[in-house]
Formats: sequence, C-alpha cells, structure tokens
Amino acid sequence: MESAGEGRVTFDWQSVVYRDFDVDLDEPGSRSGAALDALLDDLGVPEGEGWALVGAWAEQLSRALAAGVPELLRRLTHPDVAVRRMVPVVLAYAAAPADAIVPAIREHSLHATDPAVRLGLLLVLGRYADRPDVRAQLRRCLRGEPAAALGAALGLLLRPAPRPGGAPAGVGSGATSTTDGAGPVEDVVVEALTLCGGEAGAALGELAWCDPEWAGAVPYGPVDAVDSWLVGAPEVRSRWLALMLAALGDGRLDTVTARVLVGAADQLYSTDSTRYACHAAAVGALLDHPDPAVRRAAVSTNYLHAYGSYLDALAVAASGPAARRDPEVAQAALARLARRGDRRCLPGLRERVAVGTAGAELLRLAAALADDLWPAIRERLAQDLPAAEVNALLTGTQQWRGGGPAVPEVVAALERLSRRIDATVSGDPDARPQFVELEAASATCAFLRRWGLDDARALAALRRVAVGADPETGLAAIRALMGQNTSTDTTKHSSAHSSAQSSRHSSTDSLTDAAADSADSADSAADAMASQVIPLLLNVLARRHRPGRVVGRRGWRFDDNACGWLGELGRRAGAAAPALRGMRDDPAEAGALRVAAADALWHITGDATGALPVLRHFANPGIASATAATTATERASVANEDGDDATLSARAQDALRRIEHEIAAAGPGDEGDDDRPGTAG
Repeated sequence: MESAGEGRVTFDWQSVVYRDFDVDLDEPGSRSGAALDALLDDLGVPEGEGWALVGAWAEQLSRALAAGVPELLRRLTHPDVAVRRMVPVVLAYAAAPADAIVPAIREHSLHATDPAVRLGLLLVLGRYADRPDVRAQLRRCLRGEPAAALGAALGLLLRPAPRPGGAPAGVGSGATSTTDGAGPVEDVVVEALTLCGGEAGAALGELAWCDPEWAGAVPYGPVDAVDSWLVGAPEVRSRWLALMLAALGDGRLDTVTARVLVGAADQLYSTDSTRYACHAAAVGALLDHPDPAVRRAAVSTNYLHAYGSYLDALAVAASGPAARRDPEVAQAALARLARRGDRRCLPGLRERVAVGTAGAELLRLAAALADDLWPAIRERLAQDLPAAEVNALLTGTQQWRGGGPAVPEVVAALERLSRRIDATVSGDPDARPQFVELEAASATCAFLRRWGLDDARALAALRRVAVGADPETGLAAIRALMGQNTSTDTTKHSSAHSSAQSSRHSSTDSLTDAAADSADSADSAADAMASQVIPLLLNVLARRHRPGRVVGRRGWRFDDNACGWLGELGRRAGAAAPALRGMRDDPAEAGALRVAAADALWHITGDATGALPVLRHFANPGIASATAATTATERASVANEDGDDATLSARAQDALRRIEHEIAAAGPGDEGDDDRPGTAG
C-alpha cells in the first residue's frame, strides 16, 4: 500500500500474528471492534481494501492503514477518544520509512493529553528504536510519568516481529531487545514494566492490546498482557516477576494479579528449576498473605512444589493455625505434600480423617503413607458414619496396601448400611435407597473382596447381605464372595475347549507334585466358591418378578448381572442350567433376560443349538421391537422396565458374533448338544 510523498508503507501482519494476538485473529473485544469501525468510517476507507489472509481483525487494521499515515495522524485530534486510542494500534503495524513517520509520532507523543494515546504512540516509536533520536526520547520517557514510562519500556522491548532477511525481532517473538542495541536489558526498563499494575496499566487497558474481553479487567489484563509479551525473554521476565511478586507481597499491587504472577513463576521454574528457583520462596511466602485470593493462587502450582522452600511453606499452611484460618488452602497444600509422600502432611490428614473431611481424592494421593494413616481410618470407620463418608474413606483407600486390619470395622459398616437399605426397601418395594448408600455398600463389599475373604465374620456378613431385601446390595455381596475363586477356569463343553483342556492337562503332567497339589487346591477352592454363590445368584433370579426395582443405580439389570456371573463360573455352574434354560426359552420373559440366559448357558454348557435361535431372534432390531411391543404379560412388562431395543439388539449381536466365531474356530460338528432345542419365542 502506497502513501503519496512518504514512500512505501506496508502492513506488518507478522507482528499481529506472532507478537500480539497469536493466531486467534478475531477482534479482541466489542469495544475495540466498535472503535476500529468508527475509525474506518471516519477515514472513508472502502470495503475490500484490506489484507485478508490472516483473519478479520488484521484485515480491518490493514484497511485503516490503507488510508495513509497522514490521515491517521490527523485522527489523533478526533473528538471521540475511542477513535484517538485506535490510531496508535493501527500505526504499530505500519512498516514505513522512518523519515515519513517518526517526526510526527514524536511530536504527537509529547503533546497527547490522553495517557492511553501517549503510551500507544511511544510503543509505536519502538519500531524505530535503532535511531539515536528515538532511542534518546524513549530513554527520557522511562523517567517520566507512569503511562509514558510503560509505553517507552514496551517500545524498547517490543520490536517488530522477525521477517525474512534479518529484520529485528521483538521480545515476544523470542529475542531480547535492549536499550542500546547490545547487552542486557537495563534495570530502569524492567522497573518501568512493573508500572503495568497501576495507573499506567489502566492506560494500557484502554488500548486494543488489553481489551477487557480479551485480556481481562484492569489490572489483571495489563499485567497478563505484559507477562505474555515477555514469555520469549525468560531472563527479563524473571527480573520483572521478582519485582512484581515483591509488590504483591507487601500490598503495593492489586491482589487480582496473583494468579498471573504465580502462573508465571510456576512456568519459569518448569523450564529451569535451578535458574528460577528464587521465585519458589517468593510464592511460598504468599501462602501467608492476608488476602485469601492470593493464598489460593499461591497454592495452585504444578511445578514449584518440587522445591524445598516452597514445600516448607506448604507444610506450614497444611496444618495448625494456618490450616484453621484457610481450610481450602490447607486442603490443596495437603494434596501436594501427600502426592510427594511428604510425612509433614500426616497431622493434617489425620485431623481431617478424625472430623470427617478427608475426601476420597485426597486419600488416593496419600497411598504412600498408608501404613501411617490406617489407624486413623480404622478409628473413624468404627463409628456410625454417614454413607457418604464411608464411601469416601473406602474408595479413597482402595489402592492402599495393608488394609487387612480394618476388616472388622468395614464389616460393621456394611452391616449398618445393609440394615438401612433393607429397611427402605422392606417398607416400600418400589422405594429407591439413596444413591450414596448403595455406593457405600458396594465399596464395603469391594473392600472385603480384597481383604476380608479369610475372615469368618466378613464371610458371614456377606452371605447375610447376599439374601437381604435389596437385590442390588445383595449382588455386590455376591460379587465379593466370588473373589474366593482362585481359578479362572470357565471351560465350555465344546470340542474346541475340550481340546484346550486336554492340552492344559498334558502340560500339567509335567509339573512338580507340589505344583500339581497347588493346582488341585485352587480348583477345590473354586468349586467351593461356586457351590456357595450359585444358590445366591439363582435366588436373585427367582425374585425377578417381585414388585420393586429391577435395575440398579447405574442402569444394570439385576437378572442380567446374575446370568452373566453364572456364565463366568463356566462348567461349575452346571446346576443353574435348568433354570437358565427355562428363562431362555420362555417367550413371556423379557428379551434382555432371554439373551443373558442364552449367553450364560453357552459359557456353562457350550450349547449353541439352544442359544443361537434366541440370539438371532433378538439380534434383529425390528423383531426385537415387535416382540417387546406384543409382550402382554404383567411380568414381562415389569421385566422390560428401563428396556432399550437398540441395547438389547446390540447385546444379542455381540453374543452371537462371539459364539459363531468360536464355533467356526472349533470346526464343523461342534455346535454343542443341548437336551432340547431352543425356541425363538
């Protein structure tokens, strides 16, 4: 784009993309968009004049620049302050011969009455800071009023984005600019940058670079903008950050900036934990700041908690008077200490366990300290606790080691929960126990499956719960009892599996006598477990037509689960086969139950002739829907509660694919042998 009499003026779109707005090139906010529209209208720039390759905002900026530098400079006296403030933003991307633009910019920067305009014009002058007269003016302004000092510092540091051919690079682009072309950035420049947190920041906040919709309100937005501009110059950023953290700590800086500064310290530490460790102590000191917002920002770190002085500050915040003053910060501090296995978190953790505020997530993080915390957990579980707390304690310690000694307390908790749940269901079969009660009961059963199956009282409690009034809790107890199985033999009576079994037996012959005895013992234990749980699972199935819930808290059908678990037992569940055949072949039963029974029977008996017709029937979505629509009996209506034709069809298709694949792998003539043919209904 040309401007008469002033040489070629081009649009520096690289600085828009790489320095100021990254790649999100829409307008930074409605305020800035309206101001630029007003400027374009006043300039009378026609549509289609802009440079449209990198986004709408850059296109609009380039359209304004197409009017020429003289026209833009004349708008610095426009009666609308929003228009005046947009002029420096446009000029910041004018790559023009210095003689054509510098004298006018220098003159206007000296006499502009609006701090925001003055700041913006000094930033524009930074494009020409290699000129001695410009550099001298910017250095003088560093000692001037706040807006001018900040503008001069930004001008000296934010040079144009790099261009092919070796053009200057700005701080935000990864190069460290200087005040004299060589050497480190002077302290006076860094000190001027800290003015972004005060009235100079308010002036910067009036320009498009800090539109509140883009950067946030003053002073957060200007501080965040300066920090982002310094990312490419970590040494300068670190020096600026040290001054800003000190100001935040002694109250000279607004506390809303804490999140920006702590994030910057954390990021710098992550890049070089030795060079930037100095910020760890400063952030740690903020954990004792009188403003809770600062304390909460200071504890929200991802990397600093690896440093000693910051860990020391966390330990102070995690317990004692500091913890009582700010429990939220104490909780976060405990989490960071626990994750590292730092024993200084133990007093705080024990205190939270004792008063019932130790959440599951916090306990998960403390797994390395399990041996030290189990006594406190046991003491708490021994009390009659709310279901939510029982659930938190047991899910939080699920992966801990050494839970065996807590079995008596967990058994007592299960018995208390079971009584509450059974009382709810017994009073009204359609009543639904509280979700958290069911979750807690399930957690106690899962705990006992892992730690309590050698305990006679635990086994007795699980058996009682398994036949209780609530089938969902009963199934959780049955699942725990199934943990007694030390063998995973679910061999079907098909020739393929018989061959595998023969192969296994052949290899077993080569084992030592001790190993063979061990295998026999495992099989005996599995047989004993199956003999216990098969009647319990059949009891769940026998109760399927009683009034009440048929679906659990997470959408699983009770009868479906019972069939599936019988199938898991494989040939050991042969005693359940007659009952399962009756369910599979009864057209009045719910389709989901018939499919589950057919699948289970395949795992138990290897019967394909009975399973395949039923599965093929329900694998067809149209037939499955029609069957569900014409099922007339009361019990089928109950059994189909919460049914889903698509889910039923998918379940049948999945089972059908598995069985057909295994039959094909076994070879012809191995479809199984049922005592009667299956019917499709």
